[in-house]
Amino acid sequence: MTPNDILGLGKVLPIDKLIDIVSKSVGRISKPYFDRKDIDTKSYEIQKLAEARAVEMKIISDAVKENFQLTGGIEYKEEKLSISSPKELPKEIQINPTIEERTQERINFQETKKQINIENITACAADELKNEHPISDKPLDEDWTTRFFKIAEDISNEEMQALWGKILAGEIKRPQSYSLRTLELIRNLTKIEANIFIKVANFAISTNNINFVFKGNDKELEEKFNISYGEIALLTEVGLIQPGDFVNWQLLSTPQDSQAVFTSGNIVMVANKKANSQLIQIPINLFTNSGNELLKLVSIKPSLEYLKSFAKIIKKEDVEFKYGFILNRTETHINHTQPLQDFD
Repeated sequence: MTPNDILGLGKVLPIDKLIDIVSKSVGRISKPYFDRKDIDTKSYEIQKLAEARAVEMKIISDAVKENFQLTGGIEYKEEKLSISSPKELPKEIQINPTIEERTQERINFQETKKQINIENITACAADELKNEHPISDKPLDEDWTTRFFKIAEDISNEEMQALWGKILAGEIKRPQSYSLRTLELIRNLTKIEANIFIKVANFAISTNNINFVFKGNDKELEEKFNISYGEIALLTEVGLIQPGDFVNWQLLSTPQDSQAVFTSGNIVMVANKKANSQLIQIPINLFTNSGNELLKLVSIKPSLEYLKSFAKIIKKEDVEFKYGFILNRTETHINHTQPLQDFD
């Protein structure tokens, strides 16, 4: 299946593009699958796993019946076989199922679980795309989709499935949003590490495609905003924050009046510098490329108190620093509330 160019302008419906990608990567799928309610999806998952387990149990049950007289009685308790009156079995007698049958049933059970994981993640992606306008028909890289679904089949945690669904939706909307390196990093990310990243991401400040966390004064992040050194160190260790204790962002002195724009969630901050004003150095924790890509998945809810601490570093006698709330934005323009407000 190839998604239809509905406008003749290289634009397709997101759900059609999703179905095309999934069909080419892991097998046939159709729109009705995405229309299932959550409860139906959960019932479907339970049913499939139960079917796989039932076949496995039938083989065990048959073995019990066939060998009852020989063994003096076999009971099945808590997923284990126990012999009530053990007897020495003739060497030529073997209790079924055979190793081949047990292997096949294990494979069937595991593959069923993998398929359910993929379908759950795909359904999460569909939910992310359902209200989107037509998007570019630019195809996804085949190596990327192969790697993605290979990883997706082993993701069973519901929260992590939702995260991977957002990644797939984001890549469909804008191919090359997430690198293979980032996929591998997220693959090894634990739920605890992911939650710490989300917590720290709410303090992310962006300017000129650079994302960072303002360190503040000594221990300010930990004492005022509950972000510990250990949490920053952990994100550095896993590759989401760049290493270095003396990283600074600089607001340079220029011969003309200049302006710098910062954003954090739905807040925009504007620094207007007079000509030849002093150099300002801001101590920061800088996000890595993978960290920047992962930030796209987080709905940042900034702390105004935290941004006030950031403003104190920038606001000088020759630097005006104000903020407003973002109404809408494009890649090149931010429309915000007027007039901009002073930080108290």
